Amino acid sequence: MSVQSILEKRRSVRHFDSTYTIRPEVLTSLIESASKSPNGNNIQATRYLIIDEPDLRRALLPIAFNQQQVTDASALVVMLGDYRAFEQDNIIKIHEEGFQAGFFDESLRDYLANAAIQYYATKSNEELKLELTRDVSLASMSFILLANEAGFETITMSGYNSAQLKTTLNISDRYLDVMLIAIGKSTKNGHQTVRHPVNKIMYRNTITSLL
Repeated sequence: MSVQSILEKRRSVRHFDSTYTIRPEVLTSLIESASKSPNGNNIQATRYLIIDEPDLRRALLPIAFNQQQVTDASALVVMLGDYRAFEQDNIIKIHEEGFQAGFFDESLRDYLANAAIQYYATKSNEELKLELTRDVSLASMSFILLANEAGFETITMSGYNSAQLKTTLNISDRYLDVMLIAIGKSTKNGHQTVRHPVNKIMYRNTITSLL
């Protein structure tokens, strides 16, 4: 199935078969592929926390405002951004690995690493948060497309209490929680949605208020 076809057919699903299990190696494969998503300076800040333990999922249910997919989906994935990815040691290590793999020479290795280090050194906490949100969102979309291609349904979730989620899952401030993704097999199709026609969302050279 083409990416265009997946996007045309994709629906946010809220009713999942609670008896269906996704094999761990399947989830690993989806995440491995999603990790190839674009990300700033290749610092690879996205982390995937899979929640499949039933008692833990039940504890998260009220934190996510009793959205039943939290417990009924085959797995719940907490999409996280790691602030430590901005650290110099991580940036140098990644670019050294690229050099060792033969992807670029020493000169380009040093240029790319130094440029990334200097770029993030000037960023405020809010700007770093935006960087993480951007990279994690790109990875999340890739994960969703890959899941749909593999025959699963998904829904992204921002409706939850972030502080309570991080406390319950023992997630430190090192990580930014960006969204939850429920994945599994649906028992009821998601409803169709209306989208703006392209001439209302696309502009050239200047932006005007068309809506």
